[in-house]
Amino acid sequence: MAVLIALSAVIMITVYVITKDSMAREAESRYEGIILHANEKIRGVLSDVYVAAINNVNIIERDIDDPDKLQAHLERMVSQNMYMSSCRLIFEPDVYPEKGHEFEICAWRDSGEMVRGRQMNENHPDFQIHSWYKDAFKSSEGDWTPPYFDREASRQLTTTYATHIHDRSGRKVGMLGADVSLEWLRQRHQRVDAENHERFEKGFKEQSYSFIIDNDGSYLIHPDESRVLKKKFQEITAQSPDTLDDVVARKMLQGESGSCRLQNDGIDSWIFYSFVKYAEWTVVIVVPEAIIYHNGNMLAAIILAVLFIGLAIVYMLCHHFIKKSMRPLRRFVVAAGRVAKGQFDVQLPEVKSREIDALRSAFKDMQISLTDYEKATASKAAMEQELKIASDIQQQMLPKVYPPFPERTDIDIYGEVVTAKMVGGDLFDFFIRNERLYFCIGDVAGKGAPAALVMAMAHSMFRSASMAYASPKLIIEYINRSVCEGNDSCMFVTFFIGVLDLANGRLLYTNAGHEPPVLVREGYTRFLYVDNNIPLGLKSDWEYTEQKAFIDRGTTLLLYTDGHTEAETVSSEQYGRSRMRQEASRLAHRRLDSRSFIKAIQQAEQTFVGDTPQGDDISLLAINYKGKTDMKHYHRGFSLVNEVQEVSALAVFMRSVCEDMHFNELTTAGVNIAIEEAVVNVINYAYPKGSRANILLEVMADEEKITFKLCDDGMPFDPTSVKNKDVAQPIEKSNVGGLGIYLIRHYMDSISYQRIDGQNVLTMTKNL
Repeated sequence: MAVLIALSAVIMITVYVITKDSMAREAESRYEGIILHANEKIRGVLSDVYVAAINNVNIIERDIDDPDKLQAHLERMVSQNMYMSSCRLIFEPDVYPEKGHEFEICAWRDSGEMVRGRQMNENHPDFQIHSWYKDAFKSSEGDWTPPYFDREASRQLTTTYATHIHDRSGRKVGMLGADVSLEWLRQRHQRVDAENHERFEKGFKEQSYSFIIDNDGSYLIHPDESRVLKKKFQEITAQSPDTLDDVVARKMLQGESGSCRLQNDGIDSWIFYSFVKYAEWTVVIVVPEAIIYHNGNMLAAIILAVLFIGLAIVYMLCHHFIKKSMRPLRRFVVAAGRVAKGQFDVQLPEVKSREIDALRSAFKDMQISLTDYEKATASKAAMEQELKIASDIQQQMLPKVYPPFPERTDIDIYGEVVTAKMVGGDLFDFFIRNERLYFCIGDVAGKGAPAALVMAMAHSMFRSASMAYASPKLIIEYINRSVCEGNDSCMFVTFFIGVLDLANGRLLYTNAGHEPPVLVREGYTRFLYVDNNIPLGLKSDWEYTEQKAFIDRGTTLLLYTDGHTEAETVSSEQYGRSRMRQEASRLAHRRLDSRSFIKAIQQAEQTFVGDTPQGDDISLLAINYKGKTDMKHYHRGFSLVNEVQEVSALAVFMRSVCEDMHFNELTTAGVNIAIEEAVVNVINYAYPKGSRANILLEVMADEEKITFKLCDDGMPFDPTSVKNKDVAQPIEKSNVGGLGIYLIRHYMDSISYQRIDGQNVLTMTKNL
């Protein structure tokens, strides 16, 4: 119980930290998305106006000799571009002498959305030389002007894309200016800030706000209108004692994007900023830290409280039931061991467990029969009759009703035990608790009654321990300690325990010297990689390892004892694992139910050995995991060993996932390349040469994206820290390596890396 409490405390702390951090990252991502969307909107608007200006230069130069036609071109440009507030043609002196020394044509959109135009010369009372004109005329190419207040057309804060106009001889004769009023941008920022306050920041005293600065730090958009074009961001930060905001200001002026935690007006805040290309502006949003961490703190506190209450309940229940049930069971194990040594008159203790009571009755009958046999040399037939009773009771302890869960459609199970004698030492069992399938298979060293006693004890221990623990490691260590107590006959048991989460196919398992199960699926069949722990009953303090894998839907997990693979022909040739695997692979294409699958496996082995008598107990258990296809909560997984030949099985799995997502051929190819590159990198570089380990690929999807989480316990390596490979560089000049990571970044919309509990966790996301 102390271990349980300690582990639960670690889990509670971990859940608290992870939940709080995850919610904070989600909030940060939300505000980063807001400024990125604003960035893209600004770039899109400026790009539209830029393209409109460039596309009309040739048209204007075509009619350059007729100034009266140019007015219509400008009015058309304004009417066709909703974000172009006005445009103008400003000519050098005396280009059109008949129009006057100075000449300008202008078109603009008035407050009623009507496009108007006019021509001006030096005699016009509103005519003036624009502040940006001379600098733009001297430049070699067109560019955006710094924002200024347009007093002639829009009478709003404006930026202009200015490009040269040439006459038919190629001489620069003037400038075409396409104006963008920033009033729409100011209104958009006010609307987005208001939406954020309404949706995410109700009840907070301090709220987020956004603003935009120019490349020299001047405020272009700000909730405080007194700062616009009158103050600079670096001037404001210079007044703060915090030097961190000065660093952020320098980064903004250098055209960088990012985020930082700092104090803003005495409030701990996060500032997110994104540099806008072309315009050389920076979009900024300032969010109080209390808003970022609020949801995470609330959810983490609730989870912590629920876990604490659950731990208290588990402690009380486990303490009561384990203490109550284990004491008489241990006394019975000791008595059963003495019976196995020939002390047939030993008094068996009373037990209240229904399963153990049935076993006690069987042993009591065996005691009477064996005592009578020893005293009166009873006939062999009488002994066989008693063994028949024990065999019947032993068979009653094993699952015998099939299908065992007729109401479920996500699992199909069937198993059989064929003993070499009337009673044997093979066992298997399974049950469902809390939407998890607990199952086991074991093989006691030896045959006959002694093996049956140990088998019955191990079976009962599995049931009892599985009610107290959810971890196969803890279950098997408890059974091992119990088997070691009073094991004077030095018998041992090979054992395999698995806990299958029926919601997502996640399998936790621990192996104690047993044969590795076989994963059977159409397209690939392979052995599940298991650690070589010692069998039960040899060393009470042995620490067993717990492993993890994924059972994909449509996969059958075949468990067996060595009596099946070591079955021999008359010439002592064994059936072997290889033949069993080949037969399982052949049957996978027939898509049989579990009962038919086991019967076919048995028939193949019997055909091979012929009439040779059975030399060892044989147990077979097939678990066909069908899973659930819920596209709203899509969750699948795949496990493979760090060997290159496993990649072909991965391809079969990925093809199935892409079919579920209805990807086209191009997207399927891209996703397959990205996942294969990530997995092959782990296989080739994460582990020392010659070592074996499990690699797990978990797939989750919702209506917006599909996420691939790749986990391995190899050497730490962060692929996101690797610089992108320059694929445009000639091959002979390119460095070796980096192409796989480039492909992952190219075909996935986002990737992230974490090192969690000694594991590399690479998360790759593809937007749907």
